[in-house]
Amino acid sequence: MHDQTHVLMGSTQSSVKEVTNYPGSATLEAGLVAHLNSDGTVTKAKADGGVVGVSLGKDLSDTTRTAVVRKGLRVPLKLKAGFTPDIGAVVEIDDDEGYGTGDGSKTAYNAVYAEPYPGAANALVLATGGVAEGATSDTGTVRVALIDFIGGL
Repeated sequence: MHDQTHVLMGSTQSSVKEVTNYPGSATLEAGLVAHLNSDGTVTKAKADGGVVGVSLGKDLSDTTRTAVVRKGLRVPLKLKAGFTPDIGAVVEIDDDEGYGTGDGSKTAYNAVYAEPYPGAANALVLATGGVAEGATSDTGTVRVALIDFIGGL
């Protein structure tokens, strides 16, 4: 049964998107902001290079590559623990971990939090079957928000 309060990681809720895949044996987990490293791989740390988009995780046609949404609508972004974003607020990213955050001290990007479903009180939704921030195993749910960045981050 469909539950509009949950999202599927590794995909977007809109066909408006541009996706590129990047090489590397280690893939960046879905829902984190991706930065391009000097060796052509992607990483979650801002210090490693410029931002290229949001990771969708392993590319399905080649498991040694990471799929990254460079531009898109309704793209799932994992959130820092305890942060609940407002619809329409500018997206801030933790520079070391790649999570969405909103304390006003992190890097702001050319993206906004989208309405996850009609009548939502805020931009927070959940993803099932994921590993939450700081966890070492599957916890059942992950805090996620959908973001819009049609011009790229």
